[in-house]
Amino acid sequence: NRRRQIVKLTLNSHFQRIANYYRISEYFPQTLTSRAFYNNVLGEYEEYMTSLFGFEKLLPMNTGIEACETAVKLARKWGYMVKGIPDNQAKVIFAENNFWGRSLAACSSSSDPDCYTNFGPFVPGFELVPYNNLPALEAQLKDPNVCAYMVEPIQGEAGVVIPDDGYLRGVRALCDKYNVLWIADEVQSGLGRTGKRTACDWEA
Repeated sequence: NRRRQIVKLTLNSHFQRIANYYRISEYFPQTLTSRAFYNNVLGEYEEYMTSLFGFEKLLPMNTGIEACETAVKLARKWGYMVKGIPDNQAKVIFAENNFWGRSLAACSSSSDPDCYTNFGPFVPGFELVPYNNLPALEAQLKDPNVCAYMVEPIQGEAGVVIPDDGYLRGVRALCDKYNVLWIADEVQSGLGRTGKRTACDWEA
């Protein structure tokens, strides 16, 4: 089954991915420069990555927490400009037991007391839903002010927590049904770590 397939990754394939990464890093620098400066390889890198993943656009980041923060910002902006959410009313739903960093926004979305205790007040508009629970997620998504749901396809902070078969497919269907963006946090599960290019590809 799928869980066994994930576990059966061979060391050879893992080392091959590492070798490919270092070959790529010889051509593409791993640190972004300011937009104030011309970068002669940024366009080439973006073309390569969008082709690799089949995406229309790419917004490079230096760290995972920057990527998640930016995804939340983009989701809120989309909520106001496209979905028509009233100003300053946008909500983002997060799965419980998530982990995406130590910033105030990340702490605000955490269900772990070690992460958020003594760091308030917190970012408004963040709500939690149990991981791997589609009925609970649907109840939250019915709120017209919800602009996005952010979840790790496989949670990795407290061990490796894999959802039930069909969960990711169900998340996609519910987000489509209620016109909500799905932010798949693949900082830990992407780029072949589960045996496919992204963990979401298992139920694409």
